Amino acid sequence: MYLPRSNIRRILALTLPGGISLGVLLYALISIVVPQAGNAPPVAFVVALLFGGLIGLALSLAVWISLRYALTEARQYAALVLQADIPPVTDRDPLVALRQTVADAIAAVPQPPALAILAQRLSAATERDAMVAAVAECLADHVAVRGAVLLLHDPERGILIPSAGWGLASVNRAVTFDMDGSAIGRAVRERRSVSFSSVQMRSLLAATSSQALTVTSWPLWVQQTPLGALCLMIAGADVRLNEAQQQLIEQAAALFTVHLQASVYRQWFDREQRRLSAFEQVMTSVIEQPDLERALVQLLRIAADVTDSSHGTLLLIDAESFTIRTRITLSGGDVLPLNLAAAPILKHGLAGWVLRTHRGAIIDDIERDTRWIPTPGLELMRSALAMPLFHGDRPLGVLTLADPTPYRYSQRALALVAAIAAYAVAMMVRHRYEGIIEPPEITQARQLLGMYLAPDVIRDLLASQAKAMQALQPHVITATLLYVCLRGVDRLTDLTVHQLIEHIANPFHTECRAIVYQHQGAYVAIDERSFCAVFGFPQPRFDDAPRALQAAQQVQAAIARLRGQWRQQFGTDFMIAGGVTTGQLAVGVLGANQPATMAWTGAAMRESRRLCQLARNDEIVVAAAVLKTTQAGQFTLDPLTPVSLQNGDEPMPIYRLASYS
Repeated sequence: MYLPRSNIRRILALTLPGGISLGVLLYALISIVVPQAGNAPPVAFVVALLFGGLIGLALSLAVWISLRYALTEARQYAALVLQADIPPVTDRDPLVALRQTVADAIAAVPQPPALAILAQRLSAATERDAMVAAVAECLADHVAVRGAVLLLHDPERGILIPSAGWGLASVNRAVTFDMDGSAIGRAVRERRSVSFSSVQMRSLLAATSSQALTVTSWPLWVQQTPLGALCLMIAGADVRLNEAQQQLIEQAAALFTVHLQASVYRQWFDREQRRLSAFEQVMTSVIEQPDLERALVQLLRIAADVTDSSHGTLLLIDAESFTIRTRITLSGGDVLPLNLAAAPILKHGLAGWVLRTHRGAIIDDIERDTRWIPTPGLELMRSALAMPLFHGDRPLGVLTLADPTPYRYSQRALALVAAIAAYAVAMMVRHRYEGIIEPPEITQARQLLGMYLAPDVIRDLLASQAKAMQALQPHVITATLLYVCLRGVDRLTDLTVHQLIEHIANPFHTECRAIVYQHQGAYVAIDERSFCAVFGFPQPRFDDAPRALQAAQQVQAAIARLRGQWRQQFGTDFMIAGGVTTGQLAVGVLGANQPATMAWTGAAMRESRRLCQLARNDEIVVAAAVLKTTQAGQFTLDPLTPVSLQNGDEPMPIYRLASYS
């Protein structure tokens, strides 16, 4: 506050005119009372003026002495009450010195350690509600704070969301404030405080109150990143905070921001880590799921998780009739039957809209968008996201997510769901939709052939339905067979069946199946320790025999690596024996009812098994028939003693296949 300086000139300027005026007044009174004095008016008037001047000087001196006395008394009283030394005055002007004394006394008043206590409470608080309570209770000692609410900034959606509250505040996460479209959002973006009436911000109050309140919002920033806003409900209408109160709130908000940023950054990090883990799960377990429906359920659950959705639906449609063939949903309850929901959803609903436009869509508030069709038995939704599934120009389905909170989804969420939808399409194409939109006979062919052929061979075969059906019909083919048996397993008498399968059979078949698939052969597992590889199914090729011999050599090398592991694990050595022959093989499906199986029988199967039995340990025996389609010098074959492969037949030449050096 400004006070004028009180030097002697200012005091005389005030007191001398007053004294002279008093002298003139006395002269007038004397002139009226004693008329004779009027005979010498100039002398009497001069005397009156001199008398008035003396009175003014006396008044000036009295004022000066009074101010000096008041100054001395004020300094002594302040030092006595505050029990503190007051700095000496630096100005001889008594009024200026008195003002300095008051300021020094105010500065010497011991202030409560409010911010220090607040810092301790914030350090001990782990939940945001506790942090907001600590700030509000600290400020309530200096400002009439009746409630407080924390609005957190969601950078993906560009909105402010209530996160924690205290007192009269309401934490309704369905209430949102757009950073660009709302006054409080613009204030946060511009880093300024702003005040509202309780009527304007009634959505942040727990209940309608008759008490007049002023809601003051303070922005919370960390460098160039907005964290949100702290809204304080202050008692009174149109409250104006003084400079000291504003400074206290600003300092408390700064302390609150320091402790809040760790929680917010951890939340953002956890969200990104959860999304990364979800996509890693897609790449590791979901993509390898043999059952399409289970894989799609897992994908739908992952999509709901990465977008924080409470409801998810995957509709698979028939491209020709444009009708829903199946529906996968994550929500329980009585959902509208499929036959009743299909027509309105595809014609008027959001699913039909994204299929017609070939692009995903977000509904920020369902109450303002007619594309969402409510489903009886399902919780009331406020926001939705839909992504179409296309294979080329062919529609396969729609993935839809919804949540009771408005403005739930961002453009980034849309991009994440688009990636998940792409995985869903890839799996549907890979599985040929598991009978959803493909003929049942193709599904049966995939299931049967999948037990024996590599996935790429099956895909090429199923591209022609006629070839696939022909492969399943009983017929006789000329093929080259590799029969391999693992020897020495009988010595492991202390192993259970489960241990035998886990430690011996599974590694053995896994390695050998990969080699056979690499050489485009069919893998027929006979039992835990033997298999037969058929080269020439489903269609014979000119290089069936060379591919069979190459596979035999690689099987020898692979088993040699496994033998070292088994020797260390069980202390027992294992050997293999194998036989390769070319001949007639009968192939076809046995049994019209489920479960159907394929049969592999014929002279070639018996001869290859016989050659495997004749082979010594770690030896691959090759029949002479195999050499007819093998180039001379392509493999090293050592002749052995001719043997009879079937009862009554003449001895046939056989050879030992040299292993890889």
